[in-house]
Amino acid sequence: MNSFTIWNPTRIFFGPGADGTHGEAFARAVANLGKRALVVSGGGSVKRLGHLDAVIDLLKAAGVTVESFEGIEPNPNAPTVNKAAEKGRAFKADVVVAVGGGSVMDASKAIAALLHTGEKDIWPFVTGQPKAGQLAGAVPVAAVPTTAATASEVTPYAVISYYEHHEKSTLAYDFLKPLAAWINPAFTTEVPKATTADGGADIISHAIENYLLGGSDSPLADGYSETVIRTVVETLPKSLAEPQNIHLRGRLLWASTLALNGYQTAGRNPAEFVLHSMEHALSGKMPNLAHGRGLATLYPSYFRWLCDTGRAPDRLAQLGRAVFGVTEVSTESAAAATIAKFEAWLKECGLYQSLESLGFAAKDYDGIADYCVKVYGKDGQLNALGAMTAADIVAIFEGTFRQA
Repeated sequence: MNSFTIWNPTRIFFGPGADGTHGEAFARAVANLGKRALVVSGGGSVKRLGHLDAVIDLLKAAGVTVESFEGIEPNPNAPTVNKAAEKGRAFKADVVVAVGGGSVMDASKAIAALLHTGEKDIWPFVTGQPKAGQLAGAVPVAAVPTTAATASEVTPYAVISYYEHHEKSTLAYDFLKPLAAWINPAFTTEVPKATTADGGADIISHAIENYLLGGSDSPLADGYSETVIRTVVETLPKSLAEPQNIHLRGRLLWASTLALNGYQTAGRNPAEFVLHSMEHALSGKMPNLAHGRGLATLYPSYFRWLCDTGRAPDRLAQLGRAVFGVTEVSTESAAAATIAKFEAWLKECGLYQSLESLGFAAKDYDGIADYCVKVYGKDGQLNALGAMTAADIVAIFEGTFRQA
């Protein structure tokens, strides 16, 4: 195994708690972080279903003064983040509490950084912009995830868009990791089927990126990642058939957290999240594209590109044998069988489509690919066990045509 460092500061409260103790304990943990909370949400279903009020009531009972900001968009828009931070600054918020999906949690981290620094615009600090890497801290963040997808409740990452510019980029600092998270499956039972499916595709991506490109030096990380992926593969179709089943929802929600807490890569070689980079460039161009949907669309073509270029066919073969019961003997045959079974699973979950069917035009691919390597790459390319150029990315985009 290779050397690694993991720091997980998040105090996790998992489960609804039959007597409400989990929510109360979470609220007390927030009260220990700050006394004036800006509670951030998307506003829609989280408010309509009563989850937002439930969290606010618990915070108030714990002695926390609350101000709300509703209206964070999917793929949160930088101007909205700035507006929320302005409201938090006027309120003198000393802690930010996210109640929602990955977009709400990512926005909350960016808001917390603006509150700490006094800066008024987050966009200059994202990857690829002039002040990237220069944020100095953030007020504490706590999170209540309401979808199983991003694991933002335990990560140092925030993904921010700028709709007007058709751009999407990232923040990454350890101080953005939430210090408390209430992971309550009961808050996810009303999530629509399409959103549930998109989230499942996102969970798998977090476990599979380094698994494919990070080498075989850590069998423990391999087994861990395979278990997370297999859990989603087995559970997602059942959850789509039984959306109110809290036990299935709980498995997906916990798999989401485990897929991006650092353990999934421990001991392997570092590797870029190239699938994420490609999808971020796509949904930067089209902000209404769900991240998981974009990832799902790219999976088969990306896997075929890896095989066609002789990169990681052994890892795809191992994945298929561990997760899909692939029995083919040769590496090439097993890798091909893995892709076929993965495609069949995508179809079963309603996640199989082409980029064209999502509304992208082939004429846009060059610009999207150029943006991808410019913002997320180095010297005009990504690194996927060797150079991944803009032309390679365009070929992967074009490879989704067969999924129409």
